[in-house]
Amino acid sequence: MEWERIKPWDYIVLGVAREYSKKFDMVDIGDIKQTLYEWFVTHPNKLDAWEAIGVKDAKNLIYRSLRNEALDYCQYWKAKGGGYEVDDLFYYTPEMVETLLPSVLLGLDISPVPALSNTKTSRPSVTAESGNLETMLAEVDLAYKRLSNEDKQAIILRFELGLEFEDVAQVLELNTEVAARQRVRRAVKRIINHIGGYKPFRDEDDVPSGERSETPEDTPSELI
Repeated sequence: MEWERIKPWDYIVLGVAREYSKKFDMVDIGDIKQTLYEWFVTHPNKLDAWEAIGVKDAKNLIYRSLRNEALDYCQYWKAKGGGYEVDDLFYYTPEMVETLLPSVLLGLDISPVPALSNTKTSRPSVTAESGNLETMLAEVDLAYKRLSNEDKQAIILRFELGLEFEDVAQVLELNTEVAARQRVRRAVKRIINHIGGYKPFRDEDDVPSGERSETPEDTPSELI
């Protein structure tokens, strides 16, 4: 693929490379950039399809794919340096964090929680490979403590006090229940990002030119 074809999106490559070189300081930023440039070479159909639907939507979709590519690459080298396999990585889901948060906030024993004991997940740490709930509790607690006071307040109202979103909106002086739900969701997302982030997906270049495999609605709203 010609450089001129990639050049319009170089600013996204640089931004994503900087972001993940800070998160994974064992990986050289130049190597991350090279991996991201290779994404364009191996996904020409996706690039054609996404550019055809407009710059704004293409930006969001390319940004998401490059972040996942960077995460996948960096986790591979982190695992290699740590002496474990990428398949052993363990990720938290929003549902898992939301289930753990009441116990984190109230300081309860979470060992009887059945919703988690049989859940197979993966995330970027091998300390909780066995699904040890005490370890999960400690990690979610540590991530919670790193939140801003605003995010902590939303988490407390919802998961410690058990308020409905309508009541959360009233306490936080938000206009709607939907706004309260989004505030809580973003706070949960930040907890996951502090722990290690979401599981990356693997892109396949299976989109015929002129068609699209994903919609802008699949893109996180904060990127739009």
